[in-house]
Amino acid sequence: MTRHPAATLRRARAITRAVGAILGFVVGIFYAGFVITNAPGLFANDQAVTAVSLAGSAIVGAAALALAAPLLTVEPYLWLERMLDEAPPAQIFGAVAGIVAGLVIAALVAVLLSPLPLHVGTAVSILLALGLVHAGARAGTQRRQAFASLLRGNAQRDPRSSSADVTGAAAIDGPPVVVDTSALIDARIVDVARSGFVPGRLLIASFVLEELQRVADSGDPMRRARGRRGMTALEELQRREDVVCELVDLDFPETPEVDARLIKLALARSALLLTTDHNLNRIAQIAGVRVLNLNDLANALKPILSAGEEISIAVVREGKELHQGVGYLADGTMVVVENAKARLGDTVRATVTSVLQTSAGRMIFATTDGPDGAQRTVRAVRSRAAPR
Repeated sequence: MTRHPAATLRRARAITRAVGAILGFVVGIFYAGFVITNAPGLFANDQAVTAVSLAGSAIVGAAALALAAPLLTVEPYLWLERMLDEAPPAQIFGAVAGIVAGLVIAALVAVLLSPLPLHVGTAVSILLALGLVHAGARAGTQRRQAFASLLRGNAQRDPRSSSADVTGAAAIDGPPVVVDTSALIDARIVDVARSGFVPGRLLIASFVLEELQRVADSGDPMRRARGRRGMTALEELQRREDVVCELVDLDFPETPEVDARLIKLALARSALLLTTDHNLNRIAQIAGVRVLNLNDLANALKPILSAGEEISIAVVREGKELHQGVGYLADGTMVVVENAKARLGDTVRATVTSVLQTSAGRMIFATTDGPDGAQRTVRAVRSRAAPR
């Protein structure tokens, strides 16, 4: 967003106040003249009252417009400029389309109402135009995603569409995701994207790249290594054909904190926020932004058991190898227990030796004390996936 210098803003406000004071002075004199002309009996015999009325009206008009001129000119211009800079292109296009549609409808109604007497048709047309412009702008900004989806749907129904187009459409089918610097430095986002769990377009803000570059150029070797790992992760994401990365130039200079900028960007683009920062996670949720935390994802996917833990498992059948028994956890995960073949039908205490997670399901291996009191190494046997 273009940020104007404070001196330029002060000069603009001073100019508008001066122009407003001149216009107010002139309007005040004309208003006093109108009142004096239409009330000759009150001012005809007293020139002092007439002069005081002219001067008072002119001073009041000059002071009123001098105070109101910046609020009517400079501030609306800055608001419009800020809105156009921060709003996504789709939102601006939707608002303009809605305003044009409202004006067209209002013009058609004005033609029908023009024969009404006493300018009633003109007044109704103006009120209707204001209402339709507001409704059109609101509908265009809020329903822009539905219009875009409708256009994408028509494009995807074209039988001549290539497979690459379908892949690209699928990659940006979900809501956009603003990526934090911590998520890039963590680098697990590359594995998440490789597995196909990235819901939509990844938004990489320019200030995130600047922060990542500062970390990569740090004098501390550890910080420098973390920054370079983040840059490598970003390059890997950009190289992937099934991931869409968009570099966003939208900035918020009035907000120096990067975390606050990320939240504002997510709100401006109606996007999710991908991070590993716990504090940013909490602040974003308070601000109403949906957060994708890689640490929460890792905790949700971590094994329910780890090597060295003891479990009680009912041995329900024999294993494929000698001395092996097989049991099942409550979620249906198969547990291969070494030295449990002789305990078929019993519940045994076993020590987990390894837990492997693959795309086919979870594999848990355990062992019990053998006949000679020694523990044996468990052979890797693939378990079936847990039932849904």
